[in-house]
Amino acid sequence: MLAWLWLVPVLPLAGALLLLATAQRNSHRTTSAIGVGSVGLSLLVALAALAQFWATGRTPFTQTLFRWIAAGDLSIDWALRLDALSAVMVFFVTLVGFLIHVYSIGYMHGESA
Repeated sequence: MLAWLWLVPVLPLAGALLLLATAQRNSHRTTSAIGVGSVGLSLLVALAALAQFWATGRTPFTQTLFRWIAAGDLSIDWALRLDALSAVMVFFVTLVGFLIHVYSIGYMHGESA
């Protein structure tokens, strides 16, 4: 599951782009499902990554997505790193984001678009 860590930021971004592309065609229920669903899936990936991180001995994990700059001995990568602090933070940030999305559905219920 640590190899799927890149999905944590990508899933909400994909949900936002999908909502932007289909803004006028979706009902409020569909819009809510896409918005909350994408963040909820991100939360599940973060929870699975946290569980696997804790189960594998809490060794830091780095996932290099691509090389950004390579010039001589200088190499700068675009990467995700998961250590003890960032694993807990990723879980709690996605949890709070999910709860905000769920709360916003009830708060905005009945409002016109």
